[in-house]
Amino acid sequence: MNYILGFFRPGEQLISVEIQAVGSASPVQFFLPKWRPGRYEQQRFDRNISDVNAFQVNGIPLVVERLSTHHWQVDAPAGKAFTLSYNYYANALNAGSSYFDKSLVYINGVNLLMYQKEHLDEKCELTLKLPEAYQVACGLPKVENVLLATDFHQLVDAPILASPDLKHHQFQVAGIETHFWFAGDCQPDIQKLELDVSRYTRAQMEVFGTFPASDYHYLFLIRPDYYRHGVEHYNSTVVAMGPGYKLMEPKMYRSFLEICSHELFHAWNVKAIRPTALLPYDYDREVHTHLHYVTEGVTTYYGDLMLWKGNIWQMPEWLESLNNELSRFYRRGGKDFVSLSEASFDSWVNGYFTNGTPNRRISFYTKGYLITFLMDVEIRRATQNARSFDDVMFVLYENFGKKGKGYSREDFKGVVEQISGRDFDDFFARYIEGTHELEPALQAAGAYMGLEIERSVFSSSALTFYGLEVIKDNKGATIVENVYPDSPALITGLSKGDEIISVNQQKVNGNFDQLLAYYGQDKPIEVHFFHQNKLAVGTLRSNPDHFRYIPQFVEVRNPTSRQLENQKAWKEIRKVKEMVRS
Repeated sequence: MNYILGFFRPGEQLISVEIQAVGSASPVQFFLPKWRPGRYEQQRFDRNISDVNAFQVNGIPLVVERLSTHHWQVDAPAGKAFTLSYNYYANALNAGSSYFDKSLVYINGVNLLMYQKEHLDEKCELTLKLPEAYQVACGLPKVENVLLATDFHQLVDAPILASPDLKHHQFQVAGIETHFWFAGDCQPDIQKLELDVSRYTRAQMEVFGTFPASDYHYLFLIRPDYYRHGVEHYNSTVVAMGPGYKLMEPKMYRSFLEICSHELFHAWNVKAIRPTALLPYDYDREVHTHLHYVTEGVTTYYGDLMLWKGNIWQMPEWLESLNNELSRFYRRGGKDFVSLSEASFDSWVNGYFTNGTPNRRISFYTKGYLITFLMDVEIRRATQNARSFDDVMFVLYENFGKKGKGYSREDFKGVVEQISGRDFDDFFARYIEGTHELEPALQAAGAYMGLEIERSVFSSSALTFYGLEVIKDNKGATIVENVYPDSPALITGLSKGDEIISVNQQKVNGNFDQLLAYYGQDKPIEVHFFHQNKLAVGTLRSNPDHFRYIPQFVEVRNPTSRQLENQKAWKEIRKVKEMVRS
């Protein structure tokens, strides 16, 4: 399949697409992907398609019929060459979309390139009609202005960044040619970034031994506003980050490194090591799997863990990562209702916290991170630190990723049991396929590593003592954002969307939480609010049985020698690979 992209209408942000094809005895079918790998939910790329036409080499027009939202057909003479052309509106500047203006071209092929199912596995060429001054950043080999791909899958898994103002830095780490490409206003400390990326790259290489590609490209979209988003690809990643002027400030730089390490780990885990349902990608339908706690949860854990193992972080920074995930998990109201397996499968419905039933969603990223931590410790405990989850990832790569085989739930569980030498039936039943409370398991895992759990209250009195979250709308009104199950706020009669107007007859004016703290939780509090524009009154009564806490890890004051040894082993990457190959 041969494609030509033109960039002639920057004011309208329209990318022109031409596909060169050959007619057949029956109408030629073209499909636009319904989703993109890395985001397991329905996409509406079709809304950006316009002006679809087809014509023969001599310019004679052909009949094009749209059969569904993502499906077109062309009635073309058999054996005769023709061109399908259309425009794609590219105005979304995030890591998973496409964007075009007078100074920047950013292309995710999966957004805008139609395909013929019978030619998916054939070689592809993509010609870019760009101004001469433009640099092109992409993981594909290039001959002048033509990008070459082994098949459609590789073509749309190689995002393209082009601009006359790209900043480029190239270096080698662990045998991998590594590239930084910056688009946007920022002043990165390249030496520091190269050093830190090299550290976590070496740590990840120690886990797997080899890299799935010969080179790796970081495509950085630097925005002027607060933003954070990353998407993995087979030998590259796109990271959208902002604001650029804060990039090297400690808090943002930490977040920047976290997402970069996360995306690199995906080069193994999900680009090479995939659940059976994702191998190969089927762009024409929803592709469900119960295993996103592996694809994303494990990756989230290891993305941060490698910053510690790579000596970029010390223990306090690593504990901050653990505690941040604990806060995210315990803040969600769905943890007692939705299993990790179920959340993975339902990514197409509400995996990314789109609107839906309150308190019936969890993040497979966050709980998957915590479950991976627990499995890592369980393996270490069972083997006296001779094995770890590092070995699980190595075996998955050796036995599945390198062989192009997908893995099932049974395969994954079997590898965990093989490495640990113990049965994980109860663990999976409780924490992956069930909704068993995590805190006792977290306490046990922490104790093994010289950590202990402290219960911390939320910064909000409304959330801690009454199970109530509020936001301020654009008019300054205090609106109920969420009411947690079995909470005092729910018993009071408050619902999502209600407007709170007074506390003990004092007007609420951006000070709801302060008023609750002022009156304390030991006495009933009268609250007036509007429900469906009708005035209502209720009484908030706190109940210690329903206080909401966040478990947080702290280091024990006087760790035993055994705990210190366990902690040291946790940070190391043990080279025992030969012993775990199948």
